[in-house]
Amino acid sequence: MKKINYIFLIGMFTFAFALRVLYLPKNSITFGYDQARDAIISQQILKGDLKIQGPPASTPGLYHGVFYYYLLAPAYLIGHGSPVAVAYWIAFLNSLTVLTVFYLAYLLTKKSWVGILASILFAISFEATQYATWLSNPTIGVWTVPLIYLGLWLWLHPSHKATEWQVVPPILTALGLGLSVQAEIFLLYHVIPISIWLWVSRKNITKKQILVFVLSLLIAVGTMILNEFKFGFRGIEGMKALALGGETNLAYAKSVGDYIILYLNQIGRIFAFNSYPGNIGWGGGAVIILGIYSLVKRDKIGAFLTTWLFAHIWVVTVGGVSTPFLMVGIGPAVSLTIAYFLSKFKSWVPIVLILFVLVFGNLSMSFKENSRGSTLFAIQKDMLLSKQIAAIDYTYKEAEGKEFSINTLTSPLWINIVWSYLYKWYGLPKYGYLPSFHGHDQIGQIDALNQSVKPKQISFLIIEPMGGIPMEYLGLTIGEEDSKTNLIDEKYFGELRVQKRVLQCCSH
Repeated sequence: MKKINYIFLIGMFTFAFALRVLYLPKNSITFGYDQARDAIISQQILKGDLKIQGPPASTPGLYHGVFYYYLLAPAYLIGHGSPVAVAYWIAFLNSLTVLTVFYLAYLLTKKSWVGILASILFAISFEATQYATWLSNPTIGVWTVPLIYLGLWLWLHPSHKATEWQVVPPILTALGLGLSVQAEIFLLYHVIPISIWLWVSRKNITKKQILVFVLSLLIAVGTMILNEFKFGFRGIEGMKALALGGETNLAYAKSVGDYIILYLNQIGRIFAFNSYPGNIGWGGGAVIILGIYSLVKRDKIGAFLTTWLFAHIWVVTVGGVSTPFLMVGIGPAVSLTIAYFLSKFKSWVPIVLILFVLVFGNLSMSFKENSRGSTLFAIQKDMLLSKQIAAIDYTYKEAEGKEFSINTLTSPLWINIVWSYLYKWYGLPKYGYLPSFHGHDQIGQIDALNQSVKPKQISFLIIEPMGGIPMEYLGLTIGEEDSKTNLIDEKYFGELRVQKRVLQCCSH
């Protein structure tokens, strides 16, 4: 490969990283319950409390892998607990996918310029920029899933004749799959495309390679297997729930048509967010057409990419519109597919025009949305670290150095972990002391502020954005506070709301 290509790749990686971290200096990252929990657990690992159980999946009994916690731990150590430092680390790993996408495109077409085109499309992908600073376990699938298909293509089309090389592609495929399952347990669905292609190429696949693949996969998901042994195979009950489709009442069970519509809507959105996010219909529809065209024309490269694009079809029944991250890692396939079909044009004019439109569409959406955090995935849209820090500063300044207590209305209900973490990481070093907590007891929580029996003379009610919080609890929480304290000031930080209060006996 020419030296100019290496220079371009370094430049494209740098651009991708800069785009992904553009708003981090302003603390524009989403920081909610999951992020606070993961921050605490990662730092427990740093203190020697090793873990084998990862974050819980949405299905009771199922857990993702623990790899994510260990991946975060060094960044939390270097950043002294800063979520922003961790976001830089995750964005760095996300940006490295530029290199994987380039190399895979080059292997598919034997053309460096197609690899460059694919790397550009991934670098500017709106969805990829959203994942880059989203501190949640699925995000690592952005770079682990492409490793599956890089290893698989090398396995199916070996370019090296040495005997010792023959086991490398199966190991890479297994490593990519294992780490993807660690990231999001449902990404196991990529076993289906792998199996399809190994069957198609079975004459060229050796038993030794299959054995190496299986053993490598078992090692990659080893902590998840240990977790099942240690905690009594709870995953079996979770699998049973999935097998029943989660529907206990046949009157509300989905029909086949419902799943078809759900699937088309899901892939249409994901395809659009990686091609032309400005128009979901055009962006998603175009990629779907390219995938179907590849299968009809029996285009081998196109078909390989299409099995990656549509891999999620095997688990459409377990994830609704609220779980778009079940398709994490499919975005790079969109970049590769578009680059591959653009390479079929005999003139550079349509290629440049289409690329200009795609670049403009993705960058416009990134500049519009990324300053507001991970809006594609966050249920509470305004749980931004920048606004949370501003709210904490407000409470300390209003307290004027005096002790104070807080209560919170949170999602999940009555779990104060976000504010406990932020006050300890940010408030304590800056102001030298912590508030107490006078809300529902935090018994059983992995981290908590000191509990106060009743509100202090000065107290604050922090009301999180109401996404995911039943509205009736707003009135109930404020009513409980009104029975003990009087409201004297209220300030909004976007949808985040903070009420300053004083004890009723002291308000006069």
